[in-house]
Amino acid sequence: MRKKWLDVFAGWIRWTGGLMLLLVSVHASAEIIFGEYSDDEDEKPREYKVLPVNLPAFPDEEKLLEFEIGPTQTQSFFIDPASVSVSPDEIRYTMVTKSNAGAKNVSYEGVRCGTFEFRRYAYGHRNNKWVMAKNEDWRPINFYAANRPRAVLVQEFFCDGKAIAGSAEDIIFRVRYNRPINRNNYTGSSFEY
Repeated sequence: MRKKWLDVFAGWIRWTGGLMLLLVSVHASAEIIFGEYSDDEDEKPREYKVLPVNLPAFPDEEKLLEFEIGPTQTQSFFIDPASVSVSPDEIRYTMVTKSNAGAKNVSYEGVRCGTFEFRRYAYGHRNNKWVMAKNEDWRPINFYAANRPRAVLVQEFFCDGKAIAGSAEDIIFRVRYNRPINRNNYTGSSFEY
């Protein structure tokens, strides 16, 4: 009788051990498949240095560099090469948007390649003066209508994955001669690294 209980107990131990091993492997697979697994869980989020805002000169219409955002665009988009600046964490530039009816919007903005975010620092006023933006929060860039020009700039001209793609001169060269880093590497709704 004692041997029978030992056999039952040993069988129960094997069954429980197998079940535990199965549950651990299913949990580990789920973390990897659903993106919850990370090698650097203890790593602190990177802190970005925010440089003081020095507004550039108002853009000169004759020196603007045009870029396209796709075959269905209904406006024209430009950056001012004189305003492009690169710091270790951010690229700042002036973007000009013109409608077919003649309306024009001017904004001085910054983007971060590491987080795929943007923020507006100032808006252009009709008397060629800057007005500081009231909302200076960093916001995610996506490929929907209002953000599409920024998404194209970041993905095709400013950033190489999560890194800034060279100096201000490199960026200006790529925009001026339409030399994107990764042409059409987007899905239309989200950024792919």
